Amino acid sequence: MSNLLIMKLMEPYAQIYSDPDVVELRQMEPEKIVIEHRKDDLAQVDMPGLGYNQIRRICQGLANYNGLKFCEEVNSNLSVALPERHRFECLVGPSTRLGLSLSIRCKHPYEVSFEDMGLCPATIAYIEEAMAKRKNIAISGSTNTGKTTLLNKLLGLLPADERVVSCEDTPELEVERFWNGSALFAARSASQGGGLRTWPELFDHKMRISPDRIIFSEISVQNAYSALNALNTGARGWMCTIHADRPEMVVERFQSNIDMSGMTLSKPVSDYFNTLADVIFHITRFDHGVRHITDIYEVKTGRFILQDGILK
Repeated sequence: MSNLLIMKLMEPYAQIYSDPDVVELRQMEPEKIVIEHRKDDLAQVDMPGLGYNQIRRICQGLANYNGLKFCEEVNSNLSVALPERHRFECLVGPSTRLGLSLSIRCKHPYEVSFEDMGLCPATIAYIEEAMAKRKNIAISGSTNTGKTTLLNKLLGLLPADERVVSCEDTPELEVERFWNGSALFAARSASQGGGLRTWPELFDHKMRISPDRIIFSEISVQNAYSALNALNTGARGWMCTIHADRPEMVVERFQSNIDMSGMTLSKPVSDYFNTLADVIFHITRFDHGVRHITDIYEVKTGRFILQDGILK
């Protein structure tokens, strides 16, 4: 299936998300869509014809396009990037109240400056120095706060010849310009198909290809152990994003994800993370899509450089 056919299939949604100020589309029931807009209030609109059958066709087409498996009875969850780089996430079947949970997180070309993120010259200089010194960095925040946007912004500070090795399960990182780098993609589950390798399999590969910087996308149950393992190899320039309410809770989120994966460590995650990670940048989301870096937390010293938007 070609890009053109996928874009044709996505037309019912595309007529909304083509607006560059649309942040996210959500659908929890047939023929109704919730729109989060950068310049307007949250709204629900009617979408006649966009029911279960059409959504199943869309999911099947996207799965085929990406070489993945989709089946309501067995593989009922689909997470892929659309041709325009928007992130498509859909779960169908009895795991949801009305048989549907769909989200399209928009990735419109939108140049965000550090000033737009609420930073002053001193904090911008701190971030630039952290990148230049190849600090190990985690980016934390709740859902839809712009963690990946910030990670891509930080990657934009690096020279194009940097040996950046990225690993993600949905392509969102902007790593194409790193001509000396390598972009790896992992299966979200062993049954996903498409010839994708698992996170542990990719760990072995990426440690054998001489990375200068190891970049993980969102930390999850599937990859938390691999990400911590990579950090524990003596890596410099290690980076990731992770859901956490506060920067001090990042290590707890790592521990929780590893525990849920069934993997075990000889010591608590904090014994590794607190001695190997350098700094956490925390993002907070405000009304109408405003997202600011409100906290900069130095892990090894337990010291805030920036806390609740106030420079220390």
